[in-house]
Amino acid sequence: MLKQCLVSGVFVLLIFTANAQNSGYDKIFDYKDGVAKVKLGDYFGLIDSNGNELLPPAYDVIQGFNDFRAKISKDKLWGIVDNKGNILVPVIYENITSFKNDVAKITKNGLLGFVDINGKIVTQPAYTKMFNVTNGGTKVAKGELWGMLNKQGKLVVPVKYSSIGTFQNGVAKVVENDKVGLIDISGEILVTSDYDKIIRLGHGGAKMELDSKWGLLNGDYQVVLPPQYEEIGTFQNEKAKVTKNGKLGIINADGSILTPVKYDEIVKINHGYKVAIDGKWGLISKSGVQVLSEAQYDKISIFEGERSKVTKDGLIGFIDVNGQVMIPVKYEKIVKLKNGGSKVELNGLWGILDPQGNEVIAPKYEKIKPFKDGQAKVYADGKWGTITMGGEIIVGTD
Repeated sequence: MLKQCLVSGVFVLLIFTANAQNSGYDKIFDYKDGVAKVKLGDYFGLIDSNGNELLPPAYDVIQGFNDFRAKISKDKLWGIVDNKGNILVPVIYENITSFKNDVAKITKNGLLGFVDINGKIVTQPAYTKMFNVTNGGTKVAKGELWGMLNKQGKLVVPVKYSSIGTFQNGVAKVVENDKVGLIDISGEILVTSDYDKIIRLGHGGAKMELDSKWGLLNGDYQVVLPPQYEEIGTFQNEKAKVTKNGKLGIINADGSILTPVKYDEIVKINHGYKVAIDGKWGLISKSGVQVLSEAQYDKISIFEGERSKVTKDGLIGFIDVNGQVMIPVKYEKIVKLKNGGSKVELNGLWGILDPQGNEVIAPKYEKIKPFKDGQAKVYADGKWGTITMGGEIIVGTD
């Protein structure tokens, strides 16, 4: 059997060799897609599996077949032939790229266009630059101006923009006459090129700048807030700080005002916002709407759990996350105790507060030693006594 196959192979080779000799070809290359490249002198042609000439040896280059098509070249110009010898794309182009999504880029007279796999011109060579975009469309340029073709090679964005940005979620920035706008992937103008800057936002929509003033576009890119703020900060939970005439406020993502623009400082904290006017601090709720504490304190410290130390006129107190006073602002020092109460100093004398901030021992001791096993030594008028952490006097100093 093996001997029979070898004889058959030799026979076929002899036939091809005979055909090559009879036809006058210098070389016959391997077959692919039912055709073989032949060489005569410096030129190449094609024959079928029966040795019939499909394409005369008149071409400088015939590249390998891919999907039954091959690029051919003559006199530095390129075209495309199929495996039947049909010229699909005439040999008139300076360059033809590989096919991608059934189209190839062609170059004629230095200009670019598209041809499909059947040789039909999809886009006439008219552009100086072409770049694919993620949706399958193509950005095209004539000189310094840009437009865009859709997947079918039709011009959907006129060549009039000095820049077309990267498409993100189907939307890209465009620049015309130094003004910025937005278009979608189909070429529809979402925002006319009227603005100095447009910054798209993570929650949808965008903020836009015109004449150093900022406004907002919603998720449909409609104007919900005309440019009026010197700054619109980063949105967090669909809220952002805004600045106008040097004052700060808070707006919602739809452009509505949550916090009036009247504060000198606004600091985001876990429980809401600290706000300052004329050096005095207050609290605003997480929603940005409710004033929990008017601006009255010289300082509001970092919250520890549900409470924060506040300072006013050199004295100390505590407020809770709702701005309610837990310990009145009248002490010089406050030291937290293990039971949740506090040791407090006023006019150089020490007392005890319970966990609710009530005075259980008014400040009257010159010294209160550290508590041990729930008790502490106290000193007043030259005498020592003992108290409990709850304020009970065990040994008086009277």
